[in-house]
Amino acid sequence: MKIPLKIMIVLSLAFSFFAFAEKQIVEVWQCKLLEGKTMKEVAVLNDRWVKFMNATVKGGGINSYDLEPRVGNQETFMFVDVYPNLESWAAGDNVMENDKGVKAILKELKLVVKCSSNTLYTSTKH
Repeated sequence: MKIPLKIMIVLSLAFSFFAFAEKQIVEVWQCKLLEGKTMKEVAVLNDRWVKFMNATVKGGGINSYDLEPRVGNQETFMFVDVYPNLESWAAGDNVMENDKGVKAILKELKLVVKCSSNTLYTSTKH
């Protein structure tokens, strides 16, 4: 009788962990390449940004994607930055506001792209 009870407790704890796990935070940026610039340049800078942020924000786990259109409006693209939770996004936002290292990367990025808007989402995986 004790073994099934232990199994039920372990299963309950495991279910609780997954049921109440924090949702990821996704920030989507709508951007346009500046004249004469390429997505390869964007990719290099975005890679530097991701590495910097993961090395600087406690816990890391930040990912970023650039989405290029295949059909439709070919003049814009999107950055999709994925944070493990709201706390890591807030810590990342603080780094972006105050750290000279990331500001240098963003300054270079502004020579390549112009971003017109961003939206912050909560993401649920199904």
